[in-house]
Amino acid sequence: MFAAVVASRTPKLLSDIQPSDVVTEPYAHYARADVVPAPLYEELAAGFPSLAVIVNERADIGSNEAVRMTAKQVLGDRRISPLWREFFEYHTSADYWRDVTRLFATHFRREFPDLEEKVGRAYEDWRVVPRGFAGEADVRLDCQFVMNTPVTHKSSVKTAHVDLCDKIFSALFYMRDPRDQSQGGDLDLYDWRRKPRFVKHRALNRDVELVKTVPYRANSYVCFVNSAEAVHGVSPRDTTDVPRRYINFIAELPVKAFEPKQIGRLQRFWYASEVDLALGDDKY
Repeated sequence: MFAAVVASRTPKLLSDIQPSDVVTEPYAHYARADVVPAPLYEELAAGFPSLAVIVNERADIGSNEAVRMTAKQVLGDRRISPLWREFFEYHTSADYWRDVTRLFATHFRREFPDLEEKVGRAYEDWRVVPRGFAGEADVRLDCQFVMNTPVTHKSSVKTAHVDLCDKIFSALFYMRDPRDQSQGGDLDLYDWRRKPRFVKHRALNRDVELVKTVPYRANSYVCFVNSAEAVHGVSPRDTTDVPRRYINFIAELPVKAFEPKQIGRLQRFWYASEVDLALGDDKY
């Protein structure tokens, strides 16, 4: 007799999206509310690990600090539910990357026209390995539990910025705690007022304008192509004892996809106060 096949219950967050659903302004992205059926979302939310588990009982955490648990940590940790481990396994797999490229390969080619030649393969054929695991890979995928720690003074966990230049695709799945009544913590998308220029990976407020906000709402999802155009940030969050919770998705390359042009030394001097504001936790 054949063994019964147990159907996967893990939500596949890109599987039912069409390329026409991707928005191109201010840069290629997709956002959706109520992305997972409510009963399944509630099961996932109930199994989201505590702050103590994510920081491994570490006590020296600051206000509004990003702390995370990577796919490598999750897949080897039996405290995490089988449903979540299956979720992490799928969202670091070649099957998931096929959905990413089905939707975004055209946008990757527009932003990074030389990258396929540099890697030696079409985006759709890239070799995929979960980040932190051994193996030859053209792209390494990570999926992370993330919390922004309780806030003691109103602040942004990350001002306007682009993600690191070896990452070409990022996504967030918000899992807001129902106890969280604070304001802020939304994802803000920006457009450039001028040609891109950076302090490290941060943008000055004078150079960008806010054009769209994706609310920090339970069971909502947003993904985007990361490039010099993809400026985004987190709106300041009020004081609260409740962490901000989400899943972070990353596609990381062994090479740089782009190089953020830096502002000049004189400009850093002229705009010193704005530079300090932009850098936030990166200034030391």
